Amino acid sequence: MMSSSLPPETLDLIIDLLHDEPTTLKSCCVVSKSWVPRTRRHLFARVEFYDSGPHAELWKKTFPDSSNSPAHHTHTLSISGTSVITAADTAWIRTFHNVVHLKLSRMGRTSFIPLYGLSPTVRSLTLTCTTCNVFNLICSFPLLEDLALGTFFPTSDVEARNTHLASPNLTGTLDLSTLGGIRLITRRLLDLPGGLRFSKINAVFFNENPKLLTDLVSSCSDTLESLTISYRPQRAFSSTPVISQHLTAACRHSHVWSASA
Repeated sequence: MMSSSLPPETLDLIIDLLHDEPTTLKSCCVVSKSWVPRTRRHLFARVEFYDSGPHAELWKKTFPDSSNSPAHHTHTLSISGTSVITAADTAWIRTFHNVVHLKLSRMGRTSFIPLYGLSPTVRSLTLTCTTCNVFNLICSFPLLEDLALGTFFPTSDVEARNTHLASPNLTGTLDLSTLGGIRLITRRLLDLPGGLRFSKINAVFFNENPKLLTDLVSSCSDTLESLTISYRPQRAFSSTPVISQHLTAACRHSHVWSASA
């Protein structure tokens, strides 16, 4: 093992400067065992699992001992595909307990139960290409601030609210970009006991009721600082002036906002 006359704190600072150089960080891992813990902090800060390859299985085989897993270094976790998470995956997936940004896509009708309360530090959640039965998942993160919902597939199933779940903060940014099915989850968010306190809303609506826009804005009118709305119905965009009038009336604080067809 290579020895060094430099103090550990100095070596840590040098490795920290390489945080966005994964190739160099991997090389550092084979230089000295003493360098491994610090390099892992950066190498595993962002982890992505896709069902297009055996990523999840390789992870479980490489780190069978949860106490030796670098999952606690992960701040951004991305999961894409219906085969990545199953009911039997609760144990290993919960080793990611320091996640701040959670991104889920192409999950279809996959159960989100193994992900409920995955990390108490989650502050940003992105959900795309899935069903709209995600209400309990959203409410399982009490510190959640930013929420992005996109390309939801409508479903007739109604998810019963878990009364043991808390009301998340929801004080950051709400991004809505959907081809349908967003109305159910939005209505449920509006009914949260703690209400909505988003400071920024970016929304693209294709075939939703314009009233939903004004309800969202009204619910956040005391905290909203930025609003961008793009409303794209199949018919001609003839209601722009009406929607603009309602949104302007719903905003109690002056802030920059735009609406476009």
